Amino acid sequence: MNKQNPELAPKLSAAVATAVFAAFPAVATAQDWATPAYCEAPPRPIQAASFAPYDMAAIEQAASAIPNSTGRFWKVETPDGTTSHLWGTFHVSSREILDLPDVVKSEIANARAVALEIDFTFPDRTSFLMQYDLPGRYRDPGDPFAGQDPLDLGFLSPEAEGWVYDRLYGYGTFDDALYVLTYGGLAELLLSDPCEDFTSGTLPVQDDFIHTLGHVAGASIIGLEEPGAFLTAMSEDEETAKAIVTVYASYLEPPTSPVERSTALQLYLEGRLGLLAAWDAAHLDRVFGADGRQALTRTNAYLLDDRNERFFEELVPELNAGGVFVAVGAAHLPGANGLVAMLRRSGYTVTRISLPGEAE
Repeated sequence: MNKQNPELAPKLSAAVATAVFAAFPAVATAQDWATPAYCEAPPRPIQAASFAPYDMAAIEQAASAIPNSTGRFWKVETPDGTTSHLWGTFHVSSREILDLPDVVKSEIANARAVALEIDFTFPDRTSFLMQYDLPGRYRDPGDPFAGQDPLDLGFLSPEAEGWVYDRLYGYGTFDDALYVLTYGGLAELLLSDPCEDFTSGTLPVQDDFIHTLGHVAGASIIGLEEPGAFLTAMSEDEETAKAIVTVYASYLEPPTSPVERSTALQLYLEGRLGLLAAWDAAHLDRVFGADGRQALTRTNAYLLDDRNERFFEELVPELNAGGVFVAVGAAHLPGANGLVAMLRRSGYTVTRISLPGEAE
């Protein structure tokens, strides 16, 4: 399922591209499936056939067990009556995703502060110079080809290894990146959506668009996590990094048509976030079986659950002050450990704001 909705939006370039080609067991096709025509496919009405080869009824049943599974926009009130808003984003630059509802744009324009997963602006010159050399991305700061084997991707199927090699070629880093990247560095690279390659540096993903709107309106910008936090965490937990590589490698499976991407966009626009999560679980189960389920559980434990706890800690003083517009990946909202449930357990009143076109 190539919906590729990463929970981070790493700002990478082809910094690790080299002139030496290694002999890997797959023939790279440079990700031929990720064409502009595929990537620009618009949302489409959802039908059972949109989920093939999955059973839509079974996915809907799984989604029904996920708390707060419907809705992208939520009003957050403190016991003292101060008000803020929580919005679930989709990390792509599709025009339908950037076309925010008027009420959402209004709340951004009137916000005291806009809180994002990560603030990718640079506070100083040193931070700018260090953006491609963050600790934990590369293995050996010396000669990357001096007696160093490439990363072992044996935990993936041979077919999935090929998808990763294709992504490296399609991204412009080539197989040689595996000689210099850590597993965390590889995971970071795979978090990027292949469809964003064509608009990188020109069109913003929705999170960055919201950042821009908040900046223009004069709001303070709050990053809930430091840019290097992901790499730091992965350097301390290689098994989780491998799990994330596994999950995001599965999203690189060549699709048979643009239907999957169109359906994912439509589900988001309808606010059916639980259905997206259940579809994701079914996809990992089909591609990798029990290993896929385990990888997704471990991935979500870090990308969603652990980070939600840290986001919440950063948000508490801002929410108590009121007037903050919180924009985080939509997957952070639903579920027992989602932000909506966490806020309610902590005494906040969280009310869904229904939007035109959303499911009820």
